[in-house]
This record gives sequence, structure tokens and C-alpha cells, in this order.
Amino acid sequence: MPPHYLLIPLIAIGVALAGSLITRSGLGWFRTLRLPAWMPSTRLITSVWTILFILASASAILAWNATAPQGQGELGALYLVNAFLNIAFSYLFFVRHQMGSATLEALLLSISIGVLMLQVFSASFVAALLLAPYLLWVLFSAALAFAVFRLNVKA
Repeated sequence: MPPHYLLIPLIAIGVALAGSLITRSGLGWFRTLRLPAWMPSTRLITSVWTILFILASASAILAWNATAPQGQGELGALYLVNAFLNIAFSYLFFVRHQMGSATLEALLLSISIGVLMLQVFSASFVAALLLAPYLLWVLFSAALAFAVFRLNVKA
């Protein structure tokens, strides 16, 4: 079995765990915030992220398999930048309590996903398509973060 079949899911699990631990560290603070009525439940958010990490892992494996060896370094770098941006949102929002900055960071994460989709599209349409729910969820998350920011900003 090629090593990327194991490495890619392990990286995804690491990113998911890092984001989860960072988020948990700020839940006490988060519970003090005013939240919009359309805020999903914690259970739904956790379930969606689990599915998204599985889809992103499958996307990365398909894209890696369909990319020529000379392009795999760039592809890997794009996925790693995306992973960093994913974790950074949790850090900015739940640790630093910078809701406005986290909202902007979520938009950067969305751009990162869009770039990934464009990059892998020519190699694997399916790999690009598997990232679409991730993009939609992160755009929703950006809107949610902005709504929380607006409800809690001190004028």
C-alpha cells in the first residue's frame, strides 16, 4: 500500500484533533456569548466536521494519485496550508477570542479551499467535487462567526 494512503488520513486526524482540543479549551468562554437562533447544535457541528475531514482525506488521496510526481509537492503544500488555516480559525476564535479576525480567517480558509478545488480539478474532478461541502460549510461558518461577532461586539 502506498504510504500516502495512511499518511493523508493521519494528517487529517491530527488536524481534527488539534482543532477539537483548541475549541474545547475555549468552550467556557463560548458559552457566555450571545448566539444567533440559527446556530447549529454541537452534535451537528461535530458530525459535519467528521464527514468533511473524511471527504477531504478522500479528495487528497484521489488528487495525489492523479497528480504527476513533479506536481505532488505543490499539491501537498496546498493541503498543508489549508490544514494550518483550519486550525488557525479555532485558535483565533476560541483561544484569542478574536471573533472578527476569525471571521476574516474563515474567508481565507474558504479561498484556500477554492484554490485546492481549482488545482485538483484538472487531475480529478471527483477530488475537486469532494471539497465542495467543505467550502460550503466554511462559508457558513464564516457567516456564523460574523453573526456571533456582531451579537457580542462592545460598541
